[in-house]
Amino acid sequence: MMIHIKREVKLALTAIAAIFILIWGISFLKARALFDRNNVFYGIYERVDGLKVSSSVIYRGYSVGQVTNIQFIGERFDRVLVQFTVGKNLEIPTNTIAAIESADLMGSKAINLIPGDAPEHAQTGDTLQSQLSLGLMDQLNEQLEPLKQKAENIMVSLDTVLLALQDMFTENASGSIRSSLQSVGRTLDNVEEASGTLNELLSRESDHISEIIENINSLTANLESNNEKISRGMDNIVDISDSLRAANLGNTLRHLDGILAQTDSIMAKINHGQGTLGGAVNDEELYFNLVAISENLNKLLTEFRQDPKRFINLSVFDFGSGKAANESHYGIAIAESSTPLPVNAEPYLSYPELKQIRKNGKYLYLLSARSTLKQAKKDLEKVKESFPDAYIVKID
Repeated sequence: MMIHIKREVKLALTAIAAIFILIWGISFLKARALFDRNNVFYGIYERVDGLKVSSSVIYRGYSVGQVTNIQFIGERFDRVLVQFTVGKNLEIPTNTIAAIESADLMGSKAINLIPGDAPEHAQTGDTLQSQLSLGLMDQLNEQLEPLKQKAENIMVSLDTVLLALQDMFTENASGSIRSSLQSVGRTLDNVEEASGTLNELLSRESDHISEIIENINSLTANLESNNEKISRGMDNIVDISDSLRAANLGNTLRHLDGILAQTDSIMAKINHGQGTLGGAVNDEELYFNLVAISENLNKLLTEFRQDPKRFINLSVFDFGSGKAANESHYGIAIAESSTPLPVNAEPYLSYPELKQIRKNGKYLYLLSARSTLKQAKKDLEKVKESFPDAYIVKID
């Protein structure tokens, strides 16, 4: 049993097939897959230099997609937004660069995806970093630009040289050259004349020159005859230098420099009043005390000469007690020593009026003397505040 299809159905099916083929063809021409969904990416460029819709997208030298749309963006349309698709199964890093490059020698453009090193992958709809590479003609122009500049500089220099040559061969320049040649000729004539004058001078003064040469010969002969003496003199100089070297003059000078430095340091300390000598030199009070002592000593010697008996019965230690020397006294000893203490010892510095006596083989230094033990004990309590080891000594 045969099924008859109506003419209207056939026309509808034909129209549907034609529409499908039309849609597929348009998608093919626009580089869009009809049933396959690809990843879509974008790139923003200042210019595209011949890139067009359906241009290839290349990844590692292999075509992986196509450009699907190009449009201007920005308030003044100063940038170009390029939309392109990449196969769904291709994963590219997020820092991949979409560079517009020449695809062939004819100047066709394509987008070359330069992969980055980011661990994350770009997602569909992302905008990749853009880059515009130079084409072959641009690269050639860039290489030829330095040569062009050098050629222009050479042409300028050549033009300058030609102008200079042209100026040289003008009438005025020819006259200048002729004058220069004449000057050179006159110079040569002067040189020739000077040479003749020199020959004449040598001829006239030949005898004098001969005497000078004879004197020089005589001098050299004397030097040769006294060569031995000169050698002995040089040997003596060498011996003297060796003696100076053996004397170690450098160490001697360094040692002397050290001594001078120490002397300078000592003098500086004396000037600043440091030390015993410095104090004696810089202490005006000490100077006036010495002057007073000298005057009192002169008076004492004068009185001694006038009345010697007056000084014969003085005791060795008179503590101002008003009693005879054979009476017993009590003194406060603040220090004792097997040898006499120097005048700059601490007890003398604290109490200049300190008295020294010798008892039981030791030198005792007494601060004061009292006629009674009770008075001495009272003084001892005060003295122990400064000298805890002070004690009472009986003086016969």
